[in-house]
Amino acid sequence: MGFLKTAVEQGVGVLQLDDPERRNALGWELHGELLDALRAWEDDDEVACVLLIGNEEWFCSGWALDVLDGIAGEDQRRFTELATRLMTAIYDFRKPTVAAVAGVAPGYGMDVANMCDVTIASENAAFASTQVKLGMNGFYGGLARKVGPMRARRLFFTGDLFDAREAHRLGLVDEVVPVGQLRERAFEEARRIAEMGAEMAVVLKEVALRAQNMDHIGGIAYELRVTHDLTQRAVFHERTPDGHRRLREGRDRVATSRALGEPSA
Repeated sequence: MGFLKTAVEQGVGVLQLDDPERRNALGWELHGELLDALRAWEDDDEVACVLLIGNEEWFCSGWALDVLDGIAGEDQRRFTELATRLMTAIYDFRKPTVAAVAGVAPGYGMDVANMCDVTIASENAAFASTQVKLGMNGFYGGLARKVGPMRARRLFFTGDLFDAREAHRLGLVDEVVPVGQLRERAFEEARRIAEMGAEMAVVLKEVALRAQNMDHIGGIAYELRVTHDLTQRAVFHERTPDGHRRLREGRDRVATSRALGEPSA
């Protein structure tokens, strides 16, 4: 029995965690299924963005209890390596990733979401670095990258629960949506990202991963070289006329509404 539902819709690869009995806790099987799906989509031109989601009630309850309580020694080492591979695979995935979080996302559940490029949360979502409450280490790096070092250390040291609005204020999530609308809104955002196509998605994800680790001079030079490279590609000549037309006609309605401070439908 599998614990992951996969689909490709309008350029979006959807990874839906589906283990209701354990509230999508990540055990051996789900780790493996996620890794297999990501590998399959890495070079698939039909996929330009990946959406990682549970359901409207919960995202992921963290590590499966049978892993926490039932293994030791060599099996513990193997599972630790498996978890490392999964979080690395999500963070380094060649195309943009979106996490859609509902319900309580404790510990490793929050950490997996933090590996994604964008996180959208339902109003019923809550987060915590709960590992500290259990005598374990959380994942400080993922927190710090999104909320900054001082705030990350407070959350990391206390392990306290905080809600979706606080997560948005801190910068852990990009958007908070009403309960029951998470999948629709998160998929729409992933679809808008996927409109660029797989080729552009790979280029821009590489820029996002590399440029943040460069000094400002190296970063400027690198990004200008990427721009130069793109202008030599067919995708530039194909997209430029359409991009100008969309701007003239106001077809990028959602982005335009946001920029002007108008409510979007």
